[in-house]
Amino acid sequence: MPKFPSAEWAEVYRDRLNANPAYQEAAKAWEGDILLLVAPDPEAPRGEGVLLDLFHGACRSATFVPDATDARAEFTYRGTRENWGRMLRREIDPVRAILDGTFKLQGNLLKAMRFQRAAKEMVDTATQVPVSP
Repeated sequence: MPKFPSAEWAEVYRDRLNANPAYQEAAKAWEGDILLLVAPDPEAPRGEGVLLDLFHGACRSATFVPDATDARAEFTYRGTRENWGRMLRREIDPVRAILDGTFKLQGNLLKAMRFQRAAKEMVDTATQVPVSP
């Protein structure tokens, strides 16, 4: 099983997202990139994550970013390693996690609100990728 985040996890996630017709429909008007960022911690002092290049319902690439110091994306969804684990195990809701400060979303929030269904499908797909503890 892959670790989150990692190149292996990113590849499996990209393939599963591209095989999800509900995501494809919900994101057919979406263009932009998203960084799924693990906040800096002892394991990754500069943060690490997965950068997604999303285009009209397709994930053109999912790239592991081992050092997020200079990583830039239209949107950044940031949380601690522990909270990412909790989300991937479906223990916390991704929208509620933004509202209560567990996760931070940076980017154009009006655009993000228009694509809530696509975001839900992205999270649902991510929870289907088995991860190592």
